Amino acid sequence: MARMIPIRGCKECSAIGVKNRILKAYDKNIFQITDHFIKVVFPFAKAINHSGIENGTERILVALAGKPTITIKEMSEQLGFSVRKANRLMKELRENGKITRIGSDRKGSWKINE
Repeated sequence: MARMIPIRGCKECSAIGVKNRILKAYDKNIFQITDHFIKVVFPFAKAINHSGIENGTERILVALAGKPTITIKEMSEQLGFSVRKANRLMKELRENGKITRIGSDRKGSWKINE
């Protein structure tokens, strides 16, 4: 394994040093061993929840309330979405009648419908 994946700072070929580093940081339960594979599943912290709001459309509504002239690109950067996801969520909000575009695409703003 160590010969296939060169790791900077590890000079041994048996990958024992890598294994020991992993075991110092994680529990042994992260290894799933089968007949032909060793699968390592690293646990990650739960995704950051912005302002206690988990739903993407609700997060967009909060962003629109804060700045009605926000662009999709600015919104995606602010909320941590891809531009594609922001577009999809905005389309969903428009189709459900929750938001309306006032003015042109370039100079307009968003209105949140009650």
